[in-house]
Amino acid sequence: MSDTDKHSGRAIIEDGAIVIRIPLEYLDTIVEGAWAASGIDVRYRITDRSVFAQELTHSLNAEEEDGTTLIHRTFDAAINDAIEQGAQGIEEHEDQDA
Repeated sequence: MSDTDKHSGRAIIEDGAIVIRIPLEYLDTIVEGAWAASGIDVRYRITDRSVFAQELTHSLNAEEEDGTTLIHRTFDAAINDAIEQGAQGIEEHEDQDA
C-alpha cells in the first residue's frame, strides 16, 4: 500500500503542514459514500472525474461574504471537536474580549 493510499482522506502532518490528500480516483467512492451515509439526498455518479474534481475544489474554496470557505468551517468544527475531546497543546486565551 502506497503512502497516498494509506493516508487518503485522512489529515496528516507533512513537512510542517496539515495535509489532506484525496486521490481523484477515489472521488467515485466518496460520492457513493456521501449518498449511502445520507450526506446527499440523490444518488449521483461521476461522468468526468477531472471536471468534477475542479468543480468540487471550487466549492471547497468558494468564499462567503466574510471570506470564509467550507475549509474554514471544517477547521472550526474540527478545532471545537478536538477541544471537547480534551485536546492537549491548547488553552483558553486570557483575553476573551479581543
